[in-house]
Amino acid sequence: DPNTMRSMSTRAGGALVAATVVLLGSAPASGLRVGTATQRTASAMRSGVVLSVAPAAETTYEFPAWLPESIGLVTEPAALRMASRLQTRDVDAGDIAEGSIRTSFYRTPGGGDASDPVLLLHGFDSSCLEWRRLVPLLEDQGVEVVAVDLLGWGFTSREGVRDFSAAAKCRHLAAFVEQEIGRRVTLVGTSLGAAFAVQLAAERPDEISRLCLVDPQVLVDGVGPVGLLPRPLAKAGIDVLASKWLRNMANKMSYADPDTFATDDAMQVGRLPVACPRWNDGNLEYMLSGGIGVTKLLPKLADRESLLVWGRQDGIVPPEESAPALQDALPKARLVYVEDCGHVPHLEQPQQLANILAEFDHGTGQ
Repeated sequence: DPNTMRSMSTRAGGALVAATVVLLGSAPASGLRVGTATQRTASAMRSGVVLSVAPAAETTYEFPAWLPESIGLVTEPAALRMASRLQTRDVDAGDIAEGSIRTSFYRTPGGGDASDPVLLLHGFDSSCLEWRRLVPLLEDQGVEVVAVDLLGWGFTSREGVRDFSAAAKCRHLAAFVEQEIGRRVTLVGTSLGAAFAVQLAAERPDEISRLCLVDPQVLVDGVGPVGLLPRPLAKAGIDVLASKWLRNMANKMSYADPDTFATDDAMQVGRLPVACPRWNDGNLEYMLSGGIGVTKLLPKLADRESLLVWGRQDGIVPPEESAPALQDALPKARLVYVEDCGHVPHLEQPQQLANILAEFDHGTGQ
């Protein structure tokens, strides 16, 4: 229906500003930075999410030296724990870079059970730390988790990179899967990360055992008018993207319960990549390249049994508009709603999402 698509296009034009919105939750010779975190008392009891701990519970973490020093401003235990366990791999992605690309990721120590590893793809200008509350819950259920920072975002190096377009991001992602994981994966993408999941699944179907899209931003292609801006204006927009006030607005829009979850600390986690070298370049070149468009690829996935997960109160990609349209495009997809949840189930209702994904990965929830 053209009117419905126009409405969705307007919303999703908001949603790449909302992608600007989905901006979460974000050296010593030894290669480690040591930090001490003392946290204030507050918790999200209803969702079982511990946002901080009592001041007496002081823990020392060692962080990779390539993480921004602003990691010292973060207080959430899950973020600090995951950040201290990040690692890198030099990925050869061909001529999109002058050499190999130092790629940041998290991987479950020692692997998991016999099921396929779950590969998690974060949203626009975010990082793998966006999955910080979900990862330990999946691991508790025997799932091996890999969460990678997409090219140009997160803590993956931008040095020597010539191309930050969607095609380059997908090429880098495919190379990472081949060189680091080397086997089939259950692929999970959230928000704009779902678009990259769709592209990888469409282009390399034999490497993806299962596909799950979480609050996916996949039905409207490109970045809209932003991609047509003169470079100076686009650069000014990217500078605004780094601002605390915009990040705070993003926080508040992302949750069903912003009073509990849209904290200053969540904003700090989301802003961590801003301090990475060439952060501006990565975002500017991606936007000017036109962004990602995968609507033409959806028919390739029409026969695949997949999973759609949506926060019932998602105000960024509203399910009442988008879910029926995406189910029409993916008729074999099963739709599951997460209650009392906005755009980020992995942050607001991680236990619900962990249960859904563990069942899906083990092949019992298809």
